[in-house]
Amino acid sequence: MKALFPLPSRILHARFPPRVRFQQPSALLSTLSPGSIHHGEKGTQYRLIRPLKTPSRGNNNKPNIWLAVDDTKPHIEYIIKQPSKNDNSSALSAFNHELTMQKLFAKDPMIRSLVDYIPDSEPAGPMMVLEAFTDTLWDARNTRAFTIQEIKWIMKGVLLGVFTVHMKGLVHTVSNPSTRKITSLTYRSPEVHFQKPWNQSTDVWSWGIILAQLLQSRIDMHSPGIYDSIPTTTTKTLTETKPEKEHAIRDQLAIDFDLASVPFYADCGGLLPAPQPEEAYMWANTMVEMGVAGEDVQFLVEVLNPDPEARITVREILESGYLEG
Repeated sequence: MKALFPLPSRILHARFPPRVRFQQPSALLSTLSPGSIHHGEKGTQYRLIRPLKTPSRGNNNKPNIWLAVDDTKPHIEYIIKQPSKNDNSSALSAFNHELTMQKLFAKDPMIRSLVDYIPDSEPAGPMMVLEAFTDTLWDARNTRAFTIQEIKWIMKGVLLGVFTVHMKGLVHTVSNPSTRKITSLTYRSPEVHFQKPWNQSTDVWSWGIILAQLLQSRIDMHSPGIYDSIPTTTTKTLTETKPEKEHAIRDQLAIDFDLASVPFYADCGGLLPAPQPEEAYMWANTMVEMGVAGEDVQFLVEVLNPDPEARITVREILESGYLEG
């Protein structure tokens, strides 16, 4: 079966963002617990309510992200974030990197606000106090199906946030400043999976995967979304199978986008699976068959271009008018 959506051919060019050096907080980390009080630099006392993130095995089952309230105004909620409990310098560096970025974008309305800071002189410091959102995008997604207008409104807001980051010469999806490795497998672009140079265009790929998942969930709310549920051949825990899952997603990307025929990946023969050109862009056909509009899928094909140099840019997406429909 021949794919309906051919590979886009437009070539764009982007510069690589500069590297930034970050200092590390030096305080010893204390365990957080419900009801504990922590003092911010602005004089506010924050009371912890409950953890918001289930830690991985590597974090020794110690949550570091909590819902908190103003102890004198308990109706006002915040997010308290401590460095990861991994006892290594990269965890502290990652925290300081995020803190630096929060301060850099402190006045930007498209970025979650840093409300206060709990210094390392406090028993459990250092900690960031962040603006609390009532729901995550996935919470809302699982409540009901979005309309196409709602999806475009949401994705425009996300893209404006990414654009804000790009305007400062940065990349949004870098999660670890010590390794500059994007850790979210589902949203990781092909150039990252195949250890190729990457730049701001990797954010466009991640944005496109989120859009694809929302379009899929509009038709089937129970669908896990593209690349969110890749089967592996093991029964081990998620932490133990991460390399296997990474390889499974990488291989599926290579097949879905026929990377063997893309010149950008010509030197990746040792990592590429056997070519299956008959399967290229079948994901696009599948989305149309499940009920996603052809114009939405064609737009995704433009966004999810496996060649980062040919991938549409954030500015071009905003100027295309697609998100205004």
